[in-house]
Amino acid sequence: MKIIEIEKLIKEKELALLTAEVCRSKDKLRSLLSSDFLEVGASGAYFGLNEVLEKLPAENSWQAHAQDFEFRSLAEGVVQLIFRAVIRANSESAGVYSRRTSIWRNEVCGWRMVYHQGTKTVPFDLIM
Repeated sequence: MKIIEIEKLIKEKELALLTAEVCRSKDKLRSLLSSDFLEVGASGAYFGLNEVLEKLPAENSWQAHAQDFEFRSLAEGVVQLIFRAVIRANSESAGVYSRRTSIWRNEVCGWRMVYHQGTKTVPFDLIM
């Protein structure tokens, strides 16, 4: 697979993880997150796959918007996606703005996320 195809695939997978449909499904989450997945939250707390499978499907309705994607190949079969996002609890909410990064690894069953971190930022102009 060419690097441009990998970039497109990873961006699609990342955007899928920002949808309520995927986040409400433990099976869909398992298909995108590695068994050794680790996330570091804005508070500095970190958690693994089991915590994500418990927490995300139970969360209330929310919306996410992502933009300004940067893609890097880190090693054979390992890539990084960096982007900015805003997540709103509802349409009335100002939202939480963040810079995010994910590391994806090509495993036997396909590309899966192994690491994710979000850091809160000041609001930025949204590109719609």
